[in-house]
Amino acid sequence: MDLIVQKKSRQLGIIFSGSFAGFMVMLDNNIVNISLPAIARYFNIGTGMVIQITLIYFLMLSSTMIIFGKLAEKYGIKKIFLSGFAIFTLGSLLCGISPGFYFLVGARAVQAIGGSMLFSTAISLITTFIPADKRGWAFGIFTPINSLGLMVGNPLGGLITGLLNWHWIFLVNIPVGIIAIFFAYRSIPRDAPGRSLLKGAPFDYPGGILSFAGLALLVLCLNQGRNLGWTSPVILAGLGLSLLFFALFYFRERAAKDPLLDLKIFRDRNFSLGIVASLIGFALLSGSNVLMPFYLNYVLNINLEHAGFILMTFPVIFSFLSMVTGPLSDRVSKTRLTSFGMIGGMIACLVFLFLIPRAHLGFVFLYLVIMGISYSLFISPNNNLVMSLAPKDKLAVSSSLFKLFTNIGQMFGIILMETFFTLAFPPNVHITKAILHGMPLSTLTRGFQFAYLGGAILCLLAFLFSVLIRDTSAGTVRDTGPEPHMVA
Repeated sequence: MDLIVQKKSRQLGIIFSGSFAGFMVMLDNNIVNISLPAIARYFNIGTGMVIQITLIYFLMLSSTMIIFGKLAEKYGIKKIFLSGFAIFTLGSLLCGISPGFYFLVGARAVQAIGGSMLFSTAISLITTFIPADKRGWAFGIFTPINSLGLMVGNPLGGLITGLLNWHWIFLVNIPVGIIAIFFAYRSIPRDAPGRSLLKGAPFDYPGGILSFAGLALLVLCLNQGRNLGWTSPVILAGLGLSLLFFALFYFRERAAKDPLLDLKIFRDRNFSLGIVASLIGFALLSGSNVLMPFYLNYVLNINLEHAGFILMTFPVIFSFLSMVTGPLSDRVSKTRLTSFGMIGGMIACLVFLFLIPRAHLGFVFLYLVIMGISYSLFISPNNNLVMSLAPKDKLAVSSSLFKLFTNIGQMFGIILMETFFTLAFPPNVHITKAILHGMPLSTLTRGFQFAYLGGAILCLLAFLFSVLIRDTSAGTVRDTGPEPHMVA
């Protein structure tokens, strides 16, 4: 039985609880990056070693989402969500008081586990408790607050580290986390656990181990492939093992009495298309976020401090417009909005591609503005669309699967756009800062043109997958099955 909340003040409490959780997870995924040099100096270690702090966070975050989505179905979304905040806060405390580097890496793993519990349940809070005809409005609030974690991560990390020290980028989470736990406890209704589980069926531990191993190896290889080389025996062996674990996971889930991931979820053509469109759409976003600072620095000669403020153009426009496009997706076709968004992204990439050689800051702002508009049409409506198509008894697992695919899409986007970028360079050249400084300007601009041509192709693919989705809820409240239980 669904628990639909009717009182608007309580709806807002649920939305802000989920939004703030996403904000905290995204913030801590970015706030640490700018403090890595200070952490390296503190522990007297090299840059190659200190990067483990960010790698372990992303690895644990991505590898455990499906597991926690299933646990949310077993024990209830609220329990997993609150437990996630508690573990995330504990992990932040351990990070802040870390006496040694490897203690810090372990503490970041704990923090990421809490973050995974929050990430895998945040969206399902909206789809479980908010009425179907108000979910676009809810995502219109949820999405911009989430994006603030990306927007303020680097400047806030630099400010805290400069005024205090790196310990405080973690310690500030503790009072905030405690307040968030009490607020969420009061705002989120208790949901009925075990609705999708078969009576007496044990938890699918083999499936959990296989999915964790496959995803962990995939994330590790995608992160290290650029450093070790994609044809490195280590990377090839890792990817091969990852595929083996995924194959074993597939056969295990087909045979399991109550599988960790019910593969029947992919039989819904529209849901599957929405997941793939999300993966591709987020690929351009992350790839562009990585390459654009290099364009500003190496082509326009803008220092990274100023570049950070220039790049805030996108999230500011995106955040404000998402408050409009989210509610709009409750009234008009979601697929129409997402399709227009990806067409806009493709136009932005193609226009910027031709303007890149002119090396003018105004053209960068033009690109960022069009991208902000385009992705405001894509992300909030796409969140609403995918979760409206998810099976009603598998919202938590669907939510975790959705976030997992967007995370993987971001990793693939960085790899693909960097690969396109390097097509302009001589073969077998390992790209470093020194190499980039020594490259002719014409070679650099050609590399960026190749990269944004790749971005345009990604948008075209996301458009094609989006336009194929049949949005049965367009303009109407989707049939939600049995009469829901109303909560004031």
